[in-house]
Amino acid sequence: MEKEEIRTLVEAFIRGTDQFLVDIKLSPSRLAVFLDKPTGITLEECAALNRHLSAELEATGFLEKHELEVSSPGMDMPLVVMQQYLRRIGKEIKVMLKDGKEAKGILQSAGENDFEMLTVTETKELKKKIRTEAVQKFAYSDVRETKLIFNFKLK
Repeated sequence: MEKEEIRTLVEAFIRGTDQFLVDIKLSPSRLAVFLDKPTGITLEECAALNRHLSAELEATGFLEKHELEVSSPGMDMPLVVMQQYLRRIGKEIKVMLKDGKEAKGILQSAGENDFEMLTVTETKELKKKIRTEAVQKFAYSDVRETKLIFNFKLK
């Protein structure tokens, strides 16, 4: 069983819903499928896909050698698909570019090919803080990884 065959099974199952496939990880002993949706995927929705995939894969003998896991992407996992970016608009993110550069800011918008992030820099001039805001655009193709930044400080 190849990733593309599994992708086809998953996409057929979620077609017509607001769920979207984030990623499929296939190793010699494990198949992990990550789902999400704009309001957050539920345990029941993951279990339904798990039952569906189990039924589809049982006859192939695939499950004799592979453990199956269906879940939401964890909070620490990178953003992978545009729908994840759309869901995180207004959140603080850290972007690692393929050229090694790094940027942090607030996710402003996301489209088919790129996303925009508001960056804030503060400099001191003559004992005054100067705050500069800029919107940067990043093409998904230039990004190695985008992760959410979590701030657990109490206000």
